[in-house]
Amino acid sequence: MKRDYIAVSKSASINTLTAMMLIKVALFILVFFAAGCMPASYDQEKEEMQNTAGECSEALDNDQSLIKDDHKNETEISTSSQLEPVTTEVLLNLWEPMRLIIPAIDLDYEVTSDRYSYNPEKVGNEPWNFSSEDYNSWIRELMALLSEGPVHYQFSALPGTQPGNVAIAGHSPSPWYHFYDLDRLNEGDKIFLETAGYRFVYRVKSYEIVDKYNWNPLLETDYPALTFQTCHPKDYQGYDPPERLMVRARLDEVYLLSE
Repeated sequence: MKRDYIAVSKSASINTLTAMMLIKVALFILVFFAAGCMPASYDQEKEEMQNTAGECSEALDNDQSLIKDDHKNETEISTSSQLEPVTTEVLLNLWEPMRLIIPAIDLDYEVTSDRYSYNPEKVGNEPWNFSSEDYNSWIRELMALLSEGPVHYQFSALPGTQPGNVAIAGHSPSPWYHFYDLDRLNEGDKIFLETAGYRFVYRVKSYEIVDKYNWNPLLETDYPALTFQTCHPKDYQGYDPPERLMVRARLDEVYLLSE
């Protein structure tokens, strides 16, 4: 009986050792394969997460770049269609809605007018000579219009082939940004102003920075001109920037718009 008991005990011990060894082998195999799928440390995990985030950010930037490029291409296509050139004189007498397109800075806006903000027959057509009351009334109306987009000054010329200065104002600062990128324009850049069935093509000629009370750049010219007025500096933190950026362009071509 004693020998049998010893034999059974030895057999049980061997089975136990075998089981333990098998468990250890299984654990080793599990850890070995798991290690290939997991970062070796927290730092490695953090690094991999950052790399992944960077790849995602880069992909997003690429997508946004493509969107911007597509938008620019759409603008270029819409402004480069084959139109019939006009070789005769164009003289407009009545204001009509305008569309302003500047492909170089992806700008495309409808232009309104301040023609209802004051009556030239009663107060004249030179806002810089208005009385304080009339001037403040005009400014209130003008600011409301500018919040919607660029505004053509009624004291200035209408587009045409005759000498005259088409003056258009627009906001640069937040939250409007209508003319925010005007300072990126270069000499020779094309500007399209569409109205009354015509497309007037201007080319940037020059720009200057003047005091906010200086209206001289908006006065009449001895050639067909277009002048933009906007706040400067464009990132000014306050109600009314002290200066104005003036961009001057000269008429280059006129086309008939397709019906």
